[in-house]
Amino acid sequence: MKFLSFLSLLLSAKVSLTSVVEPAARQATAESSATSIPVPTTAYPTVPAPGPTVTLSPVGSIPEDFSSQGLEDLWSLVGPVEPPPFTTTREPSLPIPVPSAPPPLYPTWFAPQPSSIFPNLSLPEGFIFGVATSAYQVEGAVKMDGKGPSTWDWASRQPNFVQDNTTADIADLFYYLYKEDAARAAAIGVTAHSFSIAWTRIYPFGVAGSPLNQLGIDHYSDLIDYHWSVGVEPVVTLYHWDTPLALNAYYGGFTSPRIVDDFINYAKTVFQAYNGRVKRWITFNEPSVSCRFVAQYPFNVSLAPGVNSSTAPYQCAYYLLKAHAGAVKAFREMGIEGEIAYKNNDWIGHPWRANNTEDTEAVERHAAFGIGTFANPVYVNGDWPQIMKDTLPESYLPRFTEEEMADLKGSADFFAIDAYSSQYVAAPPSGIATCQANMSDPAWPACNTGMLYDYNAGWSVGPNSDPASTTWLQATPQMLRGYLRGIAERWPSPKMYISEFGFDEPFESLRTAMYQITEDCFTTDYFMTNLGEALLAIHEDGIPLMGTFSWALMDNVEWSSGIEPKFGIQHVNYTTLERTYKRSAYALSEFYASHGIANANATKI
Repeated sequence: MKFLSFLSLLLSAKVSLTSVVEPAARQATAESSATSIPVPTTAYPTVPAPGPTVTLSPVGSIPEDFSSQGLEDLWSLVGPVEPPPFTTTREPSLPIPVPSAPPPLYPTWFAPQPSSIFPNLSLPEGFIFGVATSAYQVEGAVKMDGKGPSTWDWASRQPNFVQDNTTADIADLFYYLYKEDAARAAAIGVTAHSFSIAWTRIYPFGVAGSPLNQLGIDHYSDLIDYHWSVGVEPVVTLYHWDTPLALNAYYGGFTSPRIVDDFINYAKTVFQAYNGRVKRWITFNEPSVSCRFVAQYPFNVSLAPGVNSSTAPYQCAYYLLKAHAGAVKAFREMGIEGEIAYKNNDWIGHPWRANNTEDTEAVERHAAFGIGTFANPVYVNGDWPQIMKDTLPESYLPRFTEEEMADLKGSADFFAIDAYSSQYVAAPPSGIATCQANMSDPAWPACNTGMLYDYNAGWSVGPNSDPASTTWLQATPQMLRGYLRGIAERWPSPKMYISEFGFDEPFESLRTAMYQITEDCFTTDYFMTNLGEALLAIHEDGIPLMGTFSWALMDNVEWSSGIEPKFGIQHVNYTTLERTYKRSAYALSEFYASHGIANANATKI
């Protein structure tokens, strides 16, 4: 996951591509009424600015030494790493036993069982019942088998950054437990697993021309083959935020033009290694988030020369899009089998105040500065949204050349959206025109505010998630169809996937008894209501939706929130690493099986 948890890192709305107001802001504005628009606030104002204890040498000061000593020097920037409790791949005993299903959650007169949700509506042939993870969040074994350090291996050790002070050194140890996890997914009927490859396992230094790590190539090769052996399609993401630390140290990572060729080189290596065994590829996960946090603590200590925290998100977006276009161009020139795109995030939203022209305009600004930043170049015309160009000078937002625009336009075969939730959108208190003309306005340049409660009476947009995520996540199935229609209208594509969706069960981290932990009622309701709306979107709205990927296959390390948020459809005991299915896993299994989608290796539940 999760992507949008990074809204908690926005120390300044000025450097964000969009801004969001948390519910607490409602009480923080002089007991404001529901009809007033609060001034945008940051989600976690206690996150410190970078101080002298941040441990990273100045950009460019570390020599590009690709020897074993050079690799150890990079790891010295991270510090001591906790070794895994075991270092061999565990072979699961098949078939995976699946305990009996839980009793119905509600009386049928109140809510239908998963199999009874629109039972007469079928899913399209080939529809994917998917789950999702990412390398940093689940793999662990961060220093094993020649892997290089990533920016997140480093960042997780910086002062006051991760809320519970955990690292991903062990995490779920998916690196050695991938066979068991693939088999457990198959046992409940899952047909695809979207996971990411760690760039630093393939190229420990990240740089084109630096040593290739054959152990990394071999590891993912076996992982891919094993997934197929249990009937689970591997869907591969090349980059899920874990930039090689070397690239930040050498030249500033995604704020430098050097990143483009290095990423394309990495992508071509992976394409060649797994061609024919991977049918669906993702270049970048949620680029608007990854480009937002390059400007934030602690990553902003490694910006390229001439780049500052105000311009960094836009420099990153420019180079990331060039890297995406270059990778897709190589994919097609190499004749790689399958389809390719990148994963979008964010939402379009609805006007906070009905029939209010300012809020209606704010929705369009949110769409442009959010999804549109990357989707317009790829799905529309090869260029930034006009609203962005009208607002941001070239010193902030680099302009594309005609050649770059030609490469970008059409560089995706489908539209992937991480559709967790939606919100209302309001104009900033100063008004859009005033905000747009004033670079010191806290809402500049996007000049819109996400609202987590309605205008009429202050009701929450939807049920709230765990406190670790309430600044961005509510259950909003009632908005899903409009959300998907808005995407299809603005950024048309012949095929769409909900590439992530999920909910972190409120206060699950406080529970200790397994019968309480596995009863993830809010998460189960979230999945079932969204899937029901997805069925209607397919049959009544004509949305070309061909799969959904539930976040997450299991509890994991949720970035700067640590292990407190519990998004998994399986519980993970972080002492024994044992996995346990939760109610939501059973509900997903029942829903898909009853709508004609199931893995032949599934255990009968």
